[in-house]
Amino acid sequence: MDHRQTDHDLSDMPAIRRWLLLAALVAIGCAYVGTFVFFVTHSEDFVERRFEEDAFRYACAHAPTMPIVFDLGPGRPDLERLGTGWNAPEPTGIWTSDEEASLMVCVPAGQDLSIDVAFHSFVARRHPEVTVELLANATPLARWDTRLGRDRVAERVPLPRAVVGDGRVKLTFRVDAPASPLSRRAGSDRRRLGVFVSRLAIEPGEAS
Repeated sequence: MDHRQTDHDLSDMPAIRRWLLLAALVAIGCAYVGTFVFFVTHSEDFVERRFEEDAFRYACAHAPTMPIVFDLGPGRPDLERLGTGWNAPEPTGIWTSDEEASLMVCVPAGQDLSIDVAFHSFVARRHPEVTVELLANATPLARWDTRLGRDRVAERVPLPRAVVGDGRVKLTFRVDAPASPLSRRAGSDRRRLGVFVSRLAIEPGEAS
């Protein structure tokens, strides 16, 4: 092919046609990027929904009697209740890894309950403050602003019957800034850490 001829043809192309060609190429590129983003986003949504459905299926097939004390240690059956957003379990609890980490449970409907929770957040000199929220079925129940020297929480949080609904409850820990100790020069751990949940239970209680 004579490249000089091709260059000559392009230079002879009217300006409007060159702009139309450029616009078409840009449109194709944008469509490609949009399709890729759509695919990635919906793939993540699909995986998350699948995790939640499997966790709810297990939780409702193995609904324990009240109070419900979750054992989230290595190899324990309650790990089947977890959705996305968690690191691997440890003997004394489990770290969240993402901005949101969820757990599914089936409880008696029409009752006011409470959540007994204990955790500590990952804070360090270069990561001094972390905000943590606890939600049930997307309804905020509690919020804690943790910081260096005040990173441990042990509280009983009301879980009203209006939030319990039909008894299928998705508990979510929302952490504003999970980070790895390595990235904050606070250790060699490369995992993203949010909060370390050491105790989690659902008990009968009165909504306040």
